[in-house]
This record gives sequence, C-alpha cells and structure tokens, in this order.
Amino acid sequence: MKPTTVRTLNGLDLTYHQLPPGELLAVKARPEQETALILVCGQLTAAVSDGDYTVERADPFTAPAAGWHLPPGTEATATAGPHGAEVAEVHSPITAALPGTEDATAITAPEREVRGSGSWQRHVTTLLQPPQTSGLLLGETLALDGRWSTYPPHRHQHSNPPAETALQEAFAFRVRPSSGFGVLLTYDDTVHDARSTVITDTGLATVPHGYHTIAAAAGHDLYYLWAAHGETDTHLALYTDPAHAWLLDS
Repeated sequence: MKPTTVRTLNGLDLTYHQLPPGELLAVKARPEQETALILVCGQLTAAVSDGDYTVERADPFTAPAAGWHLPPGTEATATAGPHGAEVAEVHSPITAALPGTEDATAITAPEREVRGSGSWQRHVTTLLQPPQTSGLLLGETLALDGRWSTYPPHRHQHSNPPAETALQEAFAFRVRPSSGFGVLLTYDDTVHDARSTVITDTGLATVPHGYHTIAAAAGHDLYYLWAAHGETDTHLALYTDPAHAWLLDS
C-alpha cells in the first residue's frame, strides 16, 4: 500500500507506512534533519549503525512502542516481518544542539501516564524529547471508550515561555474497531469558529496553529502518535483555552 504523508508549515514530516510481509523500507540520511521510526504494529527488523535489531508490537492499544531515533546524517533500512508492519517515519529539522551520539538509538517506551479524569481521561507516553533529540518531541496518546483527549483545548502557537511555546504538530491515528472514527476540532479564538476533521483508522492530520482537541466516537478506542517541532522552541508549554481552563481545577 502506498505510504501517506503530511507536513507542517515548519518542515515536520510524518509518513505512515503499511508494509506487507518482507517489504524493505530504506530511510535515507538527511544531513539537516533528525528522524524517528516508530513501530505501530507488526514486526520490524532494522539495520542501523551498530547492528540488526528486531522489534514486535501486537497493536498500539495494548503493547508499548518500539523504534529508533536517527541523528542527522544517519541512514537505516527496515524489513517487515512475516505478518507485515505499520511504521511511522518522522523527520524534523534541526532546532538546537545535536544529540551526543551520531549513532541510531533504540526508543524504549516508559510507563504510560494517566492524564485527565472521567470522560477526558487518557494515557500518554512521551517517547522522545530534548536532549535526546535536537528539537523533535514525540509521543503517543490512548483515549479509550469514546473519551476526549488533548483536553481541555490547548494551543502551542506563540513563543512566550514559560507560559507557552511555539510548536507545530502532526498526528497518525488508529481506531479500534477500525470501522469507527473520531473528531479533531481546531479553532483560533472560540469554539464557535471551530473547524472539524473526521479521524479514521490510519489517517493523518496536522495542527499548524490554534487551539485543538480530539474525541473518539462512543464505543471506540483511539490511538494517536503525535510529533511536534518548533523553529526556536524545544519544549512543550501548553496554553489552555481560558474558557475551559476551569476543568483543570475540577
């Protein structure tokens, strides 16, 4: 199946590969960008600078993430296992100091963090952030049984640390069951001006600016990989929509 790609205005690329058994994915060296490969599900054997490594993941809803971070100028090849593999390939421009290694490093997922409560409880895993990277921030969010996530609505549009940092974001989604859907809402000022994007299984989206929030359809589970990059800022400081910030104290 042909890969799908989205790109933010500041040069963050996210490509989703659905590889059949035995297919080879070649990741070319990019001197001005760092790269992350995340196995969403299946089996993948990667040939990186210090050897060959095989990782497996039954699905993104129950199994932890696995993958590699490739510093600028590093190449790799990856081969799908006997049942194929779904892989997210992320490229991000260099923002700040380079990581301390020129070799590919394995990404090991920490324990998922529970955020929110009730109908907006979700599980979040941060996979990459500086100083592991030059500026790329990468993680996964899991919203179960019709819950909201990225909630209350927030933005990261203006460089005004520590209150807010300017980062653009790209997403790759999985829905369980796959016939289901979710909704991504984005707006600049108030929800009365919101734009909606229907989320489907293996779909991609970007949020270059504005407030945003995500909901899974009732009775469905929603997973998404998120990648964020700023032209100058290298950490995530969220500014919550003041109209909904009261929820943080509830």
